[in-house]
Amino acid sequence: MRPTFMGFETAKSSIFANQKSLDIMGNNLANADTNGYTRQRVERASVSPSSYTTRVASSRIALAGQGVSTVGVSQLRDNFLDKRFRDEYSNSSYHGQAASILSEIQSALGDGHDITSESGLYSAVQQLYTSLNDFVQDPTMDTEANIVMSAFKNITQVLQQLDSNLVNVANQQINDLGVSVSRVNEIAVQIANLNKSIGEDATVLTSDNESFRANELLDQRNLLLDELASYGGINVTQLANGKVNVEFGGHMMIEENRYNTLHLSTNSDNTASVRWQSTGEAFSSASGSLTASLHYINGRGNNMQNKTETPYQGIPYYRDQLNTFAKSLAEVANNTVPVYDKTTGKPQVDADGNIVYKTLLGNKNDDSANPNVALTAGNISVSKEWTQNGAGYFIYNRDEEVEDYAQQIANLLTESSYTFTSYGEKFTGSFVDFEITMLGKLASDLSFQNGRQEATATVANDFLDRRDEISGVSRDEETADMMKFQKAYEAAARFMTTLDDLLEIVINRMGRTGL
Repeated sequence: MRPTFMGFETAKSSIFANQKSLDIMGNNLANADTNGYTRQRVERASVSPSSYTTRVASSRIALAGQGVSTVGVSQLRDNFLDKRFRDEYSNSSYHGQAASILSEIQSALGDGHDITSESGLYSAVQQLYTSLNDFVQDPTMDTEANIVMSAFKNITQVLQQLDSNLVNVANQQINDLGVSVSRVNEIAVQIANLNKSIGEDATVLTSDNESFRANELLDQRNLLLDELASYGGINVTQLANGKVNVEFGGHMMIEENRYNTLHLSTNSDNTASVRWQSTGEAFSSASGSLTASLHYINGRGNNMQNKTETPYQGIPYYRDQLNTFAKSLAEVANNTVPVYDKTTGKPQVDADGNIVYKTLLGNKNDDSANPNVALTAGNISVSKEWTQNGAGYFIYNRDEEVEDYAQQIANLLTESSYTFTSYGEKFTGSFVDFEITMLGKLASDLSFQNGRQEATATVANDFLDRRDEISGVSRDEETADMMKFQKAYEAAARFMTTLDDLLEIVINRMGRTGL
């Protein structure tokens, strides 16, 4: 004969289980729009009959049907989709950051958006070419020479400004990189602290067969892991105690409650290094915005000078390109117009019989006898000799019959046979061709990174949608589940009422006559 009150216990467990399910469904609906919230559900198990708690062993069949037990509240989460989303999100962040830096470089170079801009290098070359051709018409007049001098000043100032713009871009990107490194360190600390709390609160309450995990803490941690993936590739290992170990860029960043942090250092050449505080090893990852920043802040193309620099065509690469342009311009200007020898009426020569040329361009910071020492786009200027001697210094002599040295400079500016020897590469063409090719490379790289960012973002969003199908809250599904649990609750309550009626008959009516 079944125990008298076992039916009540069975019905009571059903009521409690369905009441808790209704609570969780309501919680899901309340957090449908909460960022990072993961749908929860009540985990149930049938109460296991046991004969070992009695003094005399008996058949388990007699003890079957003791109801349901709520063993915990879990999250609907797919680790595979988490990893795939984070991997693609990391790739998308890399290409997005690379495109952002290249776009800043393009804006800094001025001609990147509009090659006809009057403030750009292209217009400065055209202005110089026009002034030289005008000078050829009257090569003995100071007024015409002054226009040429002004054109040379303009092009040197443009080069200085462009180089300064790139330096500003580098400084801003390094500053932004520092902010990102600080945020990564904050995330590491927060995840380690959450690991500790989750480990301690894995079972917040254990009573009446109910066990609640720290699901809200898990949501916070998952949000931080998603954000961390945007900075670099991560690999998350779930532990049995609810904690996680996290590899960041192939380095163990978080190990249960312990964490490692990154350190940013800047170099005198406007490059940056990111290293691990614990080991001093350089941070290395194949994806993420930190990686993109390092690639393009330190990107010097084929002219890498040390391990800090990268083979990508970033800020240092385009500064080198401007330096090549400046040095080539100075080479043309300083090896065309000879010094006039009044005695011989011919170009002056040195002791070795080599023609002595006028120095038109030099290094504004150079006090030595050689004005071409360490000449760059950032310091190129009209030479001190030209400034001190006035605009007429450009004139070969005051006679009417003179060589067209100005025309030779103009031809070298426009002819496509000049060879630019840059850092690790050569280019043959005119000065305008060199600039157009440089900007073409930049535009091509920018277009590629934008395209890759769009493609990877599409894939990442697809995995996010698939993850949300599992982990996100569907109002229709939750409403249907609420109706199901409500009916189950009502059925269990009705079952208990029926048992109460039967028990009332057994106690108050059976064995009594005359009733």
